[in-house]
Amino acid sequence: MSFGSQKLVHTDGTMHHLGIDAVTPRVILVPDPQEVPLYAALLEGPVQQGCYREYATWRGIWRGEPLTVMSCGFGCMPMAIAVEELHHLGAESLIKIAACPAIQPELEPGTLLAASGAVRGEGATREYIDPSYPAVADMPLLGALLSCGVPDAGLFRSHDCTSLETPWAPGGPARITRWAELGVSALDGETSALFVLASILGMHAASLAYLAENYATGAAAPMDAQARGRLFTAAAEALRCC
Repeated sequence: MSFGSQKLVHTDGTMHHLGIDAVTPRVILVPDPQEVPLYAALLEGPVQQGCYREYATWRGIWRGEPLTVMSCGFGCMPMAIAVEELHHLGAESLIKIAACPAIQPELEPGTLLAASGAVRGEGATREYIDPSYPAVADMPLLGALLSCGVPDAGLFRSHDCTSLETPWAPGGPARITRWAELGVSALDGETSALFVLASILGMHAASLAYLAENYATGAAAPMDAQARGRLFTAAAEALRCC
């Protein structure tokens, strides 16, 4: 089975959605565009390449290697767009980083957790390929994360309406309990699209979460500058080594 992704550009040659015309082979993806400059500041010589729609793009140097930091927007549809257009620009390896809630009681807020795979609880990837296709991490890239200080990996659940799976939503606790009983470790909005699109396009992808809270226990940890530094460093080192 093949998938044909069409390259769409503006008249100036920049990508239709990303608004840029070049990217480094290794990219760190962040849902929130307002966080991108905070992570870019950790690079040597950071330069903003573009800021178009929800896609803010910076590039710089991490320990001698070029690295891009780009926002992917919230949800699986903007993530799918980002992965497709990054593919056309020559990106090879992608790691998404974000704060996520844990739903297993033994997972401590303030720790890092990589995604081994993701539940496809969203609609975007179904437009690409049927639900029998798995959303799994690239094994060498996942292994690199686990070798760079990330203590564990687990299943994520990606969902279009993440607010429905919170302790405060009507029926939310029951939904959370169901997925926890099925072995899901954390909830997010983008990982399944990252994994599916990267896989069918022949790219390498991983997803890394800072567990800012735990819905099972009510515990929380601040997503502060130190937490962002740990999250970014683990991803950047994994990309550099893999």
